[in-house]
Amino acid sequence: MLRHGFVSVLSLCCFASVLVACGDDSPDDSPTGNTTSNNTCDLSTLVFETGDDTGHADPFGAKAAGQARAGRIQASQVQPAHGRQGVHDGDFVLVNDKIAIVIEDKGLSDGYGRFGGDILAVDRVGEDGKPLGLSKFNETLQLTSLYMIDPSSVTVINDGSNGEAAVIRSTGTLTALPFLYETFGAAFPQQYANLTAAYDYVLEPGSEKLLVRFGLINTTDYDIDTGLNFEGSWNLLGFFQGSFSKLFLPGRGFGEADGSPEYVGFENDTLPFAYQGPGATPLDFGGIDISGFQVFSGQGMVATPCNVTWVDDHEVIVGEPGGGVDRLGEVVRRVNGDEAWREISGVVTDSTGAPVGGAHVHAIGPDGEYLTRTTSGDDGKYVLHVPKEAVTVVPQKRGYPASDGFPVEAGANGADIDFAPNGFIDVVATEDGTGLPLPVRIQVIPEEALEPTPASYGDPDEDRGRLWQEFAVDGLAKLAVPPGNHRVIVSRGYEWELLDNTVEVTAGETVQITASLLHSVDTTGAMSADFHIHSMYSADSSDPVVHKVKSALADGLDAPVSSEHEWIISFQPIIEMLGAEHWAFGLPSEELTTFAWGHFGVVPINPRPELVNNGAIDWLGKSSKDIFDEVHALPESPALIVNHPSGDSAFSSYFTKVQLDRETGSSDHELWTENFDAIEVFNDSDFESNRNASVADWFALLNAGKTFFAVGSSDSHAVRTSPVGYPRTFMFLGYDDPELGKAEDVRDAILQGNMTIGGGLFMTVEGPDASGPGTILPRTGDTADFTVTVRCPSWVTADTLEIIVNGETVATEPLEPVGAGPAKEFVNAVTVPLPDKPTAWVVFHAKGPGDLDPVHPGRKPFAVSNPVMFQR
Repeated sequence: MLRHGFVSVLSLCCFASVLVACGDDSPDDSPTGNTTSNNTCDLSTLVFETGDDTGHADPFGAKAAGQARAGRIQASQVQPAHGRQGVHDGDFVLVNDKIAIVIEDKGLSDGYGRFGGDILAVDRVGEDGKPLGLSKFNETLQLTSLYMIDPSSVTVINDGSNGEAAVIRSTGTLTALPFLYETFGAAFPQQYANLTAAYDYVLEPGSEKLLVRFGLINTTDYDIDTGLNFEGSWNLLGFFQGSFSKLFLPGRGFGEADGSPEYVGFENDTLPFAYQGPGATPLDFGGIDISGFQVFSGQGMVATPCNVTWVDDHEVIVGEPGGGVDRLGEVVRRVNGDEAWREISGVVTDSTGAPVGGAHVHAIGPDGEYLTRTTSGDDGKYVLHVPKEAVTVVPQKRGYPASDGFPVEAGANGADIDFAPNGFIDVVATEDGTGLPLPVRIQVIPEEALEPTPASYGDPDEDRGRLWQEFAVDGLAKLAVPPGNHRVIVSRGYEWELLDNTVEVTAGETVQITASLLHSVDTTGAMSADFHIHSMYSADSSDPVVHKVKSALADGLDAPVSSEHEWIISFQPIIEMLGAEHWAFGLPSEELTTFAWGHFGVVPINPRPELVNNGAIDWLGKSSKDIFDEVHALPESPALIVNHPSGDSAFSSYFTKVQLDRETGSSDHELWTENFDAIEVFNDSDFESNRNASVADWFALLNAGKTFFAVGSSDSHAVRTSPVGYPRTFMFLGYDDPELGKAEDVRDAILQGNMTIGGGLFMTVEGPDASGPGTILPRTGDTADFTVTVRCPSWVTADTLEIIVNGETVATEPLEPVGAGPAKEFVNAVTVPLPDKPTAWVVFHAKGPGDLDPVHPGRKPFAVSNPVMFQR
């Protein structure tokens, strides 16, 4: 969730200084409040001309006519490749013989810039003159301080039929961007509010770049400066591109943003693109590079009194299909009139001379600066562009030995390069007893730690010394490794035994590993769910959806639930595409992400493509009560879960924001309402780490007679470091066949509380009259008898049971082992004293020493029940 990055930085006491410059650096002669008109100005002349509402009737005829054209389009004519912010009927296109740029019409918009009038897609044009559908452009916020143009009109100034540049103009007032301003507005200068402004999107015939011009009307008697004449600039570009594209900066590569790069590039697997200042001037990094969001600033402008001032603001350059940053760099140089770099080519091979496909080939300059990269084809061939001087080319592919690189002298045009000898580990995983292919997690950990891959290469290493973390849905994987000893772990989550072997791999050898895994932990009648999983449809995650679903399948999760920020998808179509319906069923949900007072899970909520943000709840400008009522009024009647309720940040943690009183289980804050259904008490964490935080808040509510049930979820944004399914919530549905799974059954389990939470441990609780968690029983005595069963695979350890009554620990006892294995089972018969109160409730907590190594090292084994309640 965004708590890990963007929001936490924005919440600094002077977010403005983090972004670019503190408000104190604004020019002294500008007022700090809203601008007021100068009565001496002739306001009739201070207007932006608007153009034609429709534009060219045949914009996609531009290529055949040798023109650039602008006009309205239909959604059926073009869509981006990522499936996020879509093109709608009535949006506009700028197109010539090379590129196409889609500009959104005015009105409520998908994404975080909600006003329209911005770029929706950047694409290349095919032989038929139509966009190729390769765009993975996500969203760029064109900001003046925290203000964006809220268009009153988007029109075509020139449709291009005259052979000149095609121009689309978006004009309106500079309006505070709500999701930022409501929380951080006080830290930013106010003098730009309500000014009339415009963007002109200008495409020349034959050009590979879009020029964006910015216009500002100044009706005052003083200059309005957006950053031209003071340190820092409020002329900002906020890039929400990290979900689908990697940030690339010349000289720095794919590492952390910094400095004033020649251009700001974005690489993806279909079509790269770049931003630069007007006339090939650099943009300045603005201090934010977190969770896939980067901020850069331009030079700013001065709008003189009683005047309409226009400046060239920035340029967008469209790369070549599949060309990556190497071909993007060539396009940038071509657009800017710079000399092309020399082309070098060659073949990447292994030590036997066999071609290696899919290898990155990096070019490093003589002073160690990162220049460019490309990827070898299936035949091992590569083409790379480098400057005139001598360079070093470095082949790199996961599992192959790291290379010191190969020198390429000045003037040379060829370089065949090879890897040092390697081997392979070939894994076949099946289910013990049936021999069926088994979805598994495969980890390979070299005995001798490998040199880390440079961040500039754009291929992050796996966490905790792992070379591989492969999610093999069909149980098959062939993984390249350098010669040496390697620990190989094949696992399938917390209900299965695992294989943990160390093998020696010699150069040129393929070591075969056969893993037959036993489903040893009996979870009959229960299904495991993770209600909080992010993928690249969230602004702060770049995990592809397929990769995320594969990880859930490989870690044995029965019900993975998509939980994107401000967007809705379902994992079920991916599960079906993978042919994995036997192993899991997917649900759609949303993480309703306020930027001011908390995040909330909405389970389930179906995608609604006809609505903004695929049907995500619009929370801006609404009270918490109205939002929660809106959620419950949806046709799905979803459960509303308070996510990570008690964290340090009031922006993302509801109980923290309202300052929940643990004495009363309530709050007098205006945002407090009790119209939620459940609490994510365990967010990528165990009981002990939450005992004095979310657990204490949950217990306070229960003691106040407010029955809210607990869930546990991963909040996984990157499976490289945060696994799906730790912890997970076990729902006692009466069946455990994913092919029978229904969204309404999951919702009802959340509402009824018939759940336990587990990280490595599986718990069942049986109380009086065969009652389980979530049950409310009549009080018939001073004690109640329970049977608590805890199960785990042989590689997990559990040893302690804690009995909690009305928030107080009344007993701690050893778990009592039973059975002969291989799984571990513990059964404790417990007589629980009930306090002399109108309501008594009982919660059980089991734990073990150590962690969940080797599957999820660093995470603790635990299980917690929801309460069984007794009332007089």
